[in-house]
Amino acid sequence: MSLGEAARMLGVDETTLRGWADGGKVRVFRTPGGHRRFNIADLDALLNDTSRGAGGGFARREHAESPRHWFAARPWFREIDDEARARARAQCGRLMEALEAYVGGGRAHDLGSARRIGGDLGREVARWGLTPAQSTEIFLHFKRGVFDMLAGVRRTSSGHVRSLRSADDFLGEALHAMIEAFEGQRPA
Repeated sequence: MSLGEAARMLGVDETTLRGWADGGKVRVFRTPGGHRRFNIADLDALLNDTSRGAGGGFARREHAESPRHWFAARPWFREIDDEARARARAQCGRLMEALEAYVGGGRAHDLGSARRIGGDLGREVARWGLTPAQSTEIFLHFKRGVFDMLAGVRRTSSGHVRSLRSADDFLGEALHAMIEAFEGQRPA
């Protein structure tokens, strides 16, 4: 991977990654022209190195707790009835199916499906009486789970990066539509 691709994969600035490479924290290869190249396995190892959190300036946020436990730990969750929870789970299932089709390259679903499903989710969570920040927190937790899942899928480095970018585009559209719909449902 190029320096830019690797930095995006790790979620750090190119300058930071360049410093890590020059400092020996991650293995780097040089092209005949002197450009830095990174092996995806080395980058995966860096992502999984949780010991870097305190002093290394790089901490991967772990997504170890199950969605059920994560939601149960939120005080507002007890106020949501089972039927509303079931509707939201169904919307998330639809979103995952559409995302899989989108990332899979078939493009059977376009970004319009992300917007439609995101809008449905926004209207649902607006009925729950949550704040925009709480609604966004829910979506970002969902998105983190998707990216953790995608990170475990083995593909060529260019295919992996393309999949992550596609997923980010798709989920960004869904989040935008969710917040727009949420705001449209809130009492004035």
